[in-house]
Amino acid sequence: MTSAVILAVGDELLTGDRRDGNGVWLAQRFAGLGVELLGLHVVRDDPERLAHAIADAAAQAELVVISGGLGPTEDDRTRAAIAAAAGVALEHDAEAWEAVCACMARRDRVPAAGERRQAQVPVGGRSLRNDVGVAPGIATRIGAAEVYAFPGVPREWRAMTEAYVLSGLGGDVTSAEAAVWVAGVPESDVAARLTDAAALDAVAVASYPHDGEVELRLRALGADASARVAAAESEVRARLGPDVFDAPEGGRIEHAVVAALAVRGWEVATAESVTGGLIARMLTRVPGASAVYPLGWVTYATAQKTAQLGVPEALLAEHGVVSAPVAAAMAQGARARAGVHAALATTGTAGPDPLVEAGREPVPPGRVYVALALQGQPTQGLELTLPHPREMVQRLAAVRALDLLRRALVSQSTT
Repeated sequence: MTSAVILAVGDELLTGDRRDGNGVWLAQRFAGLGVELLGLHVVRDDPERLAHAIADAAAQAELVVISGGLGPTEDDRTRAAIAAAAGVALEHDAEAWEAVCACMARRDRVPAAGERRQAQVPVGGRSLRNDVGVAPGIATRIGAAEVYAFPGVPREWRAMTEAYVLSGLGGDVTSAEAAVWVAGVPESDVAARLTDAAALDAVAVASYPHDGEVELRLRALGADASARVAAAESEVRARLGPDVFDAPEGGRIEHAVVAALAVRGWEVATAESVTGGLIARMLTRVPGASAVYPLGWVTYATAQKTAQLGVPEALLAEHGVVSAPVAAAMAQGARARAGVHAALATTGTAGPDPLVEAGREPVPPGRVYVALALQGQPTQGLELTLPHPREMVQRLAAVRALDLLRRALVSQSTT
């Protein structure tokens, strides 16, 4: 099994101005190829620190892959740091310089003086052609380690990593991976329900919370990797039951809902108050959502719940705007007005202050009611207590609303 270290270079990654998506992407690819990742580090644009990090990585791993710091400006210091870590000088590479000039000519640009630094390579190393950008990559050896450096621009990084690193890995390693997604259940509860699951002892399990959803990644290496992952996935699904939802790779709860609606040929409308259109936004980010989601309302003001959705004023006066009956009336009104099979509604208070209505007890922040109106079925509802910051309340409420619809669609398909 090949061991590797990934280094992401750039002060902007340490100040929070940019996120290291390159390292995460490569780590995922390595996992699927059976590469043992020993470290994923962010290093600042400091020549001494960077050279030390490269030398340390090369002492640990057989493969070191570096992202960023190969451009034409003074703060692009990866080339010099690699040379320092290897104990050699930098030298001009005529072929690399020709490639830089040709690329810039295609863009109707003339190389400035600083561009020449992009054609420098450590003595004993070689430059790597960049077919989607200007700056060449670098390949060299430091001790027993193969060291590669590529530009940090994501599309350049991915193309060059595929071409020069990933293409040569994984030929003799059998690996398997599966993802299981859960909605509406805290990560700790998911873990508790999987305690003593024997099949999980034969795979690597990673759990990732996603603000109302939990992703479980099951991975295995070896000749029987697929069988072990399949057994583990089967046991996880059996233990978690209807809390599990199926989504395409890279998809979330909204993808599962859109797919389930499409299978049934149903449409859903939304009537949102506390979530402020977030459910609509989640649905419409899914390709093909127009076939199942025709319209929605954001009736944030109390009066608009009556004007737009037909919620009776007497109901609002009796129960208050944040209540289960009002959520149900919003969903029913939306379904009737849209002429669709289903409608979701939310009402609540996201905080940070309680909602105060004359003559009523204050409604605490995080109190949310969700309702689902289905054609020919009783209206369903949820009462949620979400002691979180405002945006998290809205996100969790939207996820729980979509999951309520998903579960109803699953139930409908089994009857």
